[in-house]
Amino acid sequence: MFLLVALIASGSNLAHAQINWQTNLKAAHAQAQAEGKLLLMHFYDDNCVWCDRLEKGAFATPEVAAAISKNFVGVKVHAGKSPAIASTFKVSRFPTDVIVTTQGQALSHSVSPQDPARYIAMLTQFAPTSPQTNTMLANARPSTPAAPTAEASTPTSIPAMSATYAIPQKGNGTPATTVSSREITKTPATPEKNLELAMDGFCAVTVIEQDRWVEGDPEFGVVHLGQLYLFSSKLEMDKFLANPEPYTPMLNGIDVVRFFEERKIVQGNREWGLKDPDHNRMFFFADEEALNHFYHQHTRYTDAAMAVMAKAVSDANPTR
Repeated sequence: MFLLVALIASGSNLAHAQINWQTNLKAAHAQAQAEGKLLLMHFYDDNCVWCDRLEKGAFATPEVAAAISKNFVGVKVHAGKSPAIASTFKVSRFPTDVIVTTQGQALSHSVSPQDPARYIAMLTQFAPTSPQTNTMLANARPSTPAAPTAEASTPTSIPAMSATYAIPQKGNGTPATTVSSREITKTPATPEKNLELAMDGFCAVTVIEQDRWVEGDPEFGVVHLGQLYLFSSKLEMDKFLANPEPYTPMLNGIDVVRFFEERKIVQGNREWGLKDPDHNRMFFFADEEALNHFYHQHTRYTDAAMAVMAKAVSDANPTR
């Protein structure tokens, strides 16, 4: 149980949105207790494009405003001004909504849906259908399906992969390959062509180690599991060659939610990418819906995905 009471004193003044948001956590908590409602904690931050879109989109609709006021007391939390609250509720992406009882029990934690209907659906999962106390609501969690397993849920092996090797360089330091956005023409010693450019050409090492998207340099290229990885410098390339696993997107960039739940192989998109908090591995998703699903239930997928990935790497590099 989260110790909400300990955080009340740190509630900060926040600007009102079109919805009648509370501006102080202590006042919101008192109102929720008095009215028998849940707290809807909306986390946002500066320079957040999706936060701005939500304000102009779903939050501007009367349907969303009515759904919030009916069963919730909404309070905005500026993560930059209230980092302790954001840290306590493990919020690292924005915008994020956390539904909390007045006893401090978090019932829901998810990236805010942009579509009004989906935002209302998120709220109605926890809205009471009849009068009941917050304590009862705290125990009324939706049932969660069993976690997928590599053996039971894998529809097929992920696409054929090749071993890991650095692209050879000419003696004068000029790369022995010419790289375009989606293909590579290699020397006769390495005949594979039309390799997919991993991570849209951004350096996988800086993403994982520094949380920065830095464009890779064609001079520092590595073919790994059938994709071409580019790195910002030789140092990053050497780190990857020494141990590619921590820097390789899970399932080689395949959407793990579609893979396990729909038994489909759908390539993820860098726009919908995130690192899981347990293993610091990169996951890509085909759309926002899949990303939100994973974000809320990531522990269901990580172990199964890692098992599938480990087998794929083993099959691709049998001598390792």
